[in-house]
Amino acid sequence: MPTGSKNSYDEVPYSEGCFHVSHPDHLAVLALVHGVPAPDVERCRVLELGCARGGNLLPMALELPDASFLGVDLSERQIGEARKTASLLGLSNVDLRAMSLTEIDESFGTFDFIVCHGVYSWVPDGVREKILAICSENLAPNGLAFVSYNTYPGWHERGMVRELMLFHSRKATAVAGRIEKARAFPTELAGVLTNASSPYASILRKEGELLRGSEEAYFFHDFLEDDNQPTYVHEFLNRAGRHGLEFLAEASKPGLMSSLTESARKAISSWADDTVSREQYLDFVSNRSFRRTVLRRAGGPPAVEPAPEVVERLRVSSALKRVDETAVVTDDSTVEFAQPGDSGSIRTNNPFVKAALQTLFEERPAALGFEDLWTKVRERLFEGGKPLPAPEEEGRKSVRAALLQLSLSDLAELHVRPPNPATEVSQRPVSSPLARLQAARVARVTNLRRRSVDLTEFERDVLLLLDGTRDLEAVLEVLVGRVLSGGVQLKREGKAMRDPRAIRKAFAGEVGAVVRHFATSALLER
Repeated sequence: MPTGSKNSYDEVPYSEGCFHVSHPDHLAVLALVHGVPAPDVERCRVLELGCARGGNLLPMALELPDASFLGVDLSERQIGEARKTASLLGLSNVDLRAMSLTEIDESFGTFDFIVCHGVYSWVPDGVREKILAICSENLAPNGLAFVSYNTYPGWHERGMVRELMLFHSRKATAVAGRIEKARAFPTELAGVLTNASSPYASILRKEGELLRGSEEAYFFHDFLEDDNQPTYVHEFLNRAGRHGLEFLAEASKPGLMSSLTESARKAISSWADDTVSREQYLDFVSNRSFRRTVLRRAGGPPAVEPAPEVVERLRVSSALKRVDETAVVTDDSTVEFAQPGDSGSIRTNNPFVKAALQTLFEERPAALGFEDLWTKVRERLFEGGKPLPAPEEEGRKSVRAALLQLSLSDLAELHVRPPNPATEVSQRPVSSPLARLQAARVARVTNLRRRSVDLTEFERDVLLLLDGTRDLEAVLEVLVGRVLSGGVQLKREGKAMRDPRAIRKAFAGEVGAVVRHFATSALLER
């Protein structure tokens, strides 16, 4: 949405989120698993429409020094902040321009990847048409375009709530006042309905709960801007088709066929007669409200259903962890593995798959090649002199199939060009320079796996000191000095601590633990 109202984005800048599913590495993997050519990620040319403060584009530029990046946004304030960050990071491969995307023409050249996240639904119809024109006219022959947008039928309920909030906050002139009045209204309204058990009341309570903890920028621009026009996916894809573009894949998991019940899959297969209708019926079944669609030029090699064999040509990473850390992974007992932050889990009794997931967790944040992973799986299963639980080829097939499905479900990642954070703590650790810049201002930072990480105040203090000039002992000394000087307050039994030895003892174990946590959280550079 950062190309909507210029004044609103200058007044309420958008958040600095990094969207890993829009990264060239992820998009290239989607092309490869669907059997079509992918651009060279290392030396790609990337255009982001509505780049805001660079939260998505700058991590890409930092990670891919031989690639080039162009970010466009209407907000001069946001572009100014992005330029300042790029300068502090010493980036020379990124160009940031305060301009309307309607000014983009053939003189800009072609791009291997075009990213348009959070813009399409939040601009007038003519600008939506221009976005697809850019994705057609400025896309390289094998290029990929990522476009996100709100969708029906899921947005019907949310759109109704938006209209109620717009009316309720109509007289508030200050942004803060509008947000305060609008955010509270769904819950307030639900509390005075004559029929508290009606579907209407249920919608208000559900949406009110979702909106209560949302970020101010997201809430304001998603729900209180003048333009917010969801679309049915068949309308979007047909419009894209008129620009010579076609659907390749959805960039993230919601609404995938494989996640549906067998009866739902059969019904969709009987209803749908082409790709567009299949995607629309998927949305009808899943009640999807948001899409992240990957497009390509029409007329290229036909896309195929993802085949597990492609996993052997890629690298894989995952942070899935055993829910029960005492659960055995080398037998046929069922074990649950969960994603951090309660964002998904799987249960499996396949010892090959369990051993692979446990290995990936222990090796995190590294991405392993398939043969390296398979060697470690065999070694784990051979421990104690036991034979493999099934023929080796059967085990390889089960691991390949599981990893492909997990990657399509956002529970694992496949890579053509994986991130390369440090996996161990060096003598003088160096935290991500981008994360250090962010930690000086906010508690949520972007790690070297293109994910957001929330830091405590103490973790922020430690991260900011990891610039490669200090070992852990020196970090500890700085923290002790800050407590003694009054810059940091440390209390015990309600009283401020002043004894240097007691302060050192309090911090000593925590510093090492926090830095080790940074290593597994992909916050340290090699």
